[in-house]
Amino acid sequence: MKIGIIGAGRMGQALAGLFTRAGHDVVLSNSRGPESLTDVVEEFNERCSAGTVSDAVEGADIVILATPWAKTAEAVSVVDDWTDRIVVDTTNNRRAPGPDGLIDIDGRISSEIVAEYVPGARLVKALNVTPIHIMATTLGTGDGSEHAVYVAGDDADAKKKVAELLATVGGVAVDTGDLHEGGFLQGMSGPLPGVMEMQSVEDAKARLAEATKK
Repeated sequence: MKIGIIGAGRMGQALAGLFTRAGHDVVLSNSRGPESLTDVVEEFNERCSAGTVSDAVEGADIVILATPWAKTAEAVSVVDDWTDRIVVDTTNNRRAPGPDGLIDIDGRISSEIVAEYVPGARLVKALNVTPIHIMATTLGTGDGSEHAVYVAGDDADAKKKVAELLATVGGVAVDTGDLHEGGFLQGMSGPLPGVMEMQSVEDAKARLAEATKK
């Protein structure tokens, strides 16, 4: 697959490493331009290149948002048309770890806010629950283990494509539902974040069942 990543911080770089090692072509971008990423992309194999945000989006099979919450709207605003693009939202409404780092969004679902930034896109919430350093060192190890990754979204085909991508790095998509209900479950005020390890598929499904039990 061709993967565009918007945001070249810890999350963006972690995903670039995972996906290039799995054989995908990645365009990594940030707000400062491709020249600022020369040293970064040299750390990966030849499948990773630096580009503008528009470069990352154009021709990508999947676009991944790996931006800080406060910079997401501005980062995606340079793209004129998001129609039918599959976009993975890894963002969380926080500025730092811990309760003091949570950003108040008036009880809204964070991914529904992000969906408004990319109108027409087929948005999938994923890769936001597990701390970055744990995810980066657990996925893609090639040890045959299956690690659960929660996904949420309104478009079944988009979730399927994201699941296929995750499978290439040892991830198994566990569907939490649509962007409203599933997005809440995965969000910072929901019940699914907080586990400091990658979960097995069985454990993740059990946790989801408990969270949705009436």
